[in-house]
Amino acid sequence: KTPEQAVMFVNSIQKYLVEETRLGITAMFHEEALHGHAGLYSTSFPQAIGLASTFNPELMHDIYSVAAAEVRRRGAQQVLTPILDVARDPRWGRIEETMGEDPYLVAAMGVAGILGFQGDPAKKIGPDKVMATLKHLTGHGQPIGGLNIAPTPVGERELNEIFLFPFEAAVRLANARSVMASYNEIDGI
Repeated sequence: KTPEQAVMFVNSIQKYLVEETRLGITAMFHEEALHGHAGLYSTSFPQAIGLASTFNPELMHDIYSVAAAEVRRRGAQQVLTPILDVARDPRWGRIEETMGEDPYLVAAMGVAGILGFQGDPAKKIGPDKVMATLKHLTGHGQPIGGLNIAPTPVGERELNEIFLFPFEAAVRLANARSVMASYNEIDGI
């Protein structure tokens, strides 16, 4: 949909929900924005692995600020990104979505991206900002055999020090407002 068509679509659904349903509660719309908003006439930036390779959190912040404004102009309030999976198995087919194998780099770039999407963590999300969704909690980047959604056989120490570290930083430092669960089992659970 063009930006105009997206706004008409969102507004018609919200109008229906407010006026025609018993509770009158509006819907929350989300979009994909891993490397810019994934929509017609939106800006496409390099994949997350390319952005992280710049080692430039300010650039990440600015790119995700642009994506937030483009998403919000279409009527959505939430994005399904950043991906904070720490990539530890190079056979895994989703490496390009990650910010690499170093938990500190993933955390630093992830925090910058969240601040770009959401704005000041102490304030409400502004009219040109969106709620960020951290993905995928957790261990998603080291599946058995590199197979997507396969089990991740890691112990508690590695889970905490490697895979949960970026998520903790995102919540504590950037006030991330949403988290998507991973699909895999961890150490048999």
